[in-house]
Amino acid sequence: MLVSVTGTLAFYGWGLALGFAFSAICLFSLVALVRLRKESLGITVDRSRARAFKGEQIPASISVGLSKSWTLAQLDLMTVPEGLEARITEDGPRRMLTVKSNFAGVYKGVKVRVGVLDPLGIFERTEVHEIGMEFEFLPNYLLARPEPLRVSAAMLGDFPAGRRGHGQEFYSAEVYTASGNSRDIMWKRQAKMPNDFLMVRVGEANIPEMMTVCFIEKQDAPMRHNANWMDLASEAIAHVGLPVVASGVTMRLIHVFGDRTTVTLAKDPESLAQALMWVWREDIEKEGTELEPEDADILIASQAETATPAIMGLFERKPSVLLGWDRRRVVLGTGVVFFTGREEVGWLVAKVLSR
Repeated sequence: MLVSVTGTLAFYGWGLALGFAFSAICLFSLVALVRLRKESLGITVDRSRARAFKGEQIPASISVGLSKSWTLAQLDLMTVPEGLEARITEDGPRRMLTVKSNFAGVYKGVKVRVGVLDPLGIFERTEVHEIGMEFEFLPNYLLARPEPLRVSAAMLGDFPAGRRGHGQEFYSAEVYTASGNSRDIMWKRQAKMPNDFLMVRVGEANIPEMMTVCFIEKQDAPMRHNANWMDLASEAIAHVGLPVVASGVTMRLIHVFGDRTTVTLAKDPESLAQALMWVWREDIEKEGTELEPEDADILIASQAETATPAIMGLFERKPSVLLGWDRRRVVLGTGVVFFTGREEVGWLVAKVLSR
């Protein structure tokens, strides 16, 4: 009987000791968890901004700022903006975020859920963090090679710009090549030439040095970040801007958003891509301007903007690109493109350049 009581006491003694040890371990883990709550988990990515054409993928490496004693239990997507496709995969010790969009525009606001375990693996802490990274997707039309614009011959020479071209004002003389126009051969000068080279007259081009394009946007903030709207507007600006800069003309882009009017320049395809992303980015200082939509050569807007009588009056007088417009609802007297994403606008640009 004495042996039985002694064994029972020993059993309970060991149980109390184990319970005390387990309690001490839990207390240690809990204290560590409380201390960790005072600090952010420190979600970082390997870059703040990345750019690709729509349909392409943008990879980014995600790091979680943890001490060696803590273990990353989970890292998964919480929120993905409309228009984006995203996934998180493991690449050895790293986590890789891959983002893709079939819509042009600027996107941010990807959020992830992070879960970490304490040093003993007993308690878990979960937080939601926004990835501090912007994803820029360019319209695929920038990949196109626009054909040289054919400026109307009837209007050449009216507004000489002081550059090479085929206008009526004399610019220079050069050696005739197979691609030249035989009607420009200077036969009188040829008679005085000591060799057989044919000289042709080069006219002064009437193409202007700058074309002004105005993108009018009256939607509220939620609408302007709609994936379809950003994509359609970006494609329209690209369809206008690419043939402009390819013709050696600087495009001055006016952006009217609400009561704010800003301006930027594009001189080549690279700066045109910058201008397209400039339209949608809100984290940069934009240069204001006294220019108005009335000063533009071409207007770009949608049905929401033209509901304003003053703006509608501009569209009745100026070459315009109407985004997704139902052409049965409006009759305009000037050149207009009813743009739904694939319409050709080169003829409209050529018409403006030939004035």
